Amino acid sequence: MSDDHEFKVVGGTAGAGMKAKPLVVQPLWDHMDHAVIVTDSRLDAPGPTILYVNRAFTTLTGYRADEAIGRSPRFLQCRRTDPAVVATIRHDLQQGGAARISLVNRRKDGSDYLCSLVITPLVGVRGETEHFICVAEALKEDRTPDALARLSAELEQAQTLIEDLERRQSDADELIDRQTRELAIVTERYHHSLAQLDAIQERLAIRETALERRGRDFERSDYELHASLEELRAMDEELRATLDQMEEANIQLARTNEELRRLQAADADKLQLLASASHDLRQPVMSMGLFLDVLRNRLGEAERPIMGGLLAAHLSIRTLLEGMLDTARLDAGAIEPSIEPLPISLMLEIIHSEFLPQAEMRGLRFRAVPSTAMVVSDPQLLERILRNLIANALKYTMSGKILMGCRRCGDCLRIEVWDTGPGIPEHSQQAIFEEFRQLDNPSQDQKRGVGLGLAIVSRLAGRLGHAVTLRSWPERGSVFSVTVPLAERKRRKRHR
Repeated sequence: MSDDHEFKVVGGTAGAGMKAKPLVVQPLWDHMDHAVIVTDSRLDAPGPTILYVNRAFTTLTGYRADEAIGRSPRFLQCRRTDPAVVATIRHDLQQGGAARISLVNRRKDGSDYLCSLVITPLVGVRGETEHFICVAEALKEDRTPDALARLSAELEQAQTLIEDLERRQSDADELIDRQTRELAIVTERYHHSLAQLDAIQERLAIRETALERRGRDFERSDYELHASLEELRAMDEELRATLDQMEEANIQLARTNEELRRLQAADADKLQLLASASHDLRQPVMSMGLFLDVLRNRLGEAERPIMGGLLAAHLSIRTLLEGMLDTARLDAGAIEPSIEPLPISLMLEIIHSEFLPQAEMRGLRFRAVPSTAMVVSDPQLLERILRNLIANALKYTMSGKILMGCRRCGDCLRIEVWDTGPGIPEHSQQAIFEEFRQLDNPSQDQKRGVGLGLAIVSRLAGRLGHAVTLRSWPERGSVFSVTVPLAERKRRKRHR
């Protein structure tokens, strides 16, 4: 396959007596890190025939495309390949569903490898399965530069979380040490009180003996005895108060320990989420986007509304996933901005290219006004803010247009997103930036999202020190804006 951006027709032998069907694939697949295998739809013996493999397939198995096309994928199996897993794949595909399994295959050089497979049927316009698309990944350490960079970033995030956990553990240890010292002081006072009580009891014994010896001094001794008893009662009350303080200190210590365990459990959950969600959730969403991109170019005008609904559902899934991950990272304190000068034009162009097909599928006009300004911000976090604002506009704008542009405001640049949606009443404009708040979704229908997008915008903007504002006119539309400092302002300050 060539590296241009046109679609190519790749054919292959479909078996004896069968004519191979042409298959339209994208050159993007040749640049994917995961191996992609496309076969025909025949499941009877000898099985489906390989019609297309990408470059990552050759890297994974050692077989070139001309060595694999026209053969059944079974030629990759070996004695360690589990027949039960192979039967499960065939059963799932016969039922019209996707198959997700792990099995052992053999490379061209004879070595075995464990791989993860996601096999999905590609359904034609008439509802019948035309091809199967398999995405394969070797289950081993990936040492590519991109993977190492990604792992490094995840390690840095994990180290940040661990440092935060160690800081909290240190604070808790200091609190426990302080309470332990206070408990030791209370215990010392308790022992001191017991010693005083023993001394008083000894004094009472001496006074009783003196009372027996000196009967004539009875009244004076009786007075001293009553005084000692009063002193004893006072000491008893003090002892009781000391015991109450000890009990209260023990209760507070138990509460502190419980709070520490709760914080440790919460941090552990967040660490686990950040470690597993990236691989387990992003890969299916990425595959879904690839399939939708293939279908978008294969369907006719009659299917455009259906395709628009699918693209909107995919946008909701991706927005929900990114919102949950961003919320977990924000709550765990794992987001640390990297501020640098950046051109805003490239970011606007990327976002416009990404969301334009979805807007067109829904019958909306989406335009981005170019800008030559240089701003100072974190590129990834600022792009996430703008993506969430565009996704929010697409979700609520049923007809009309969406416009993204910039205005200079002194030493700052205000990036604005205009829409012709239903608008937001003034008394509700603050509430929409709260988590899990949706004005037109009181029943919390999960198909319309969970209300995290604008909350993430507010929190990320606060982390960057950018101001987020909203202007809205009911029944006419809304405009969300984020204000970012210009790079020229930073240079003027340095010159001063």
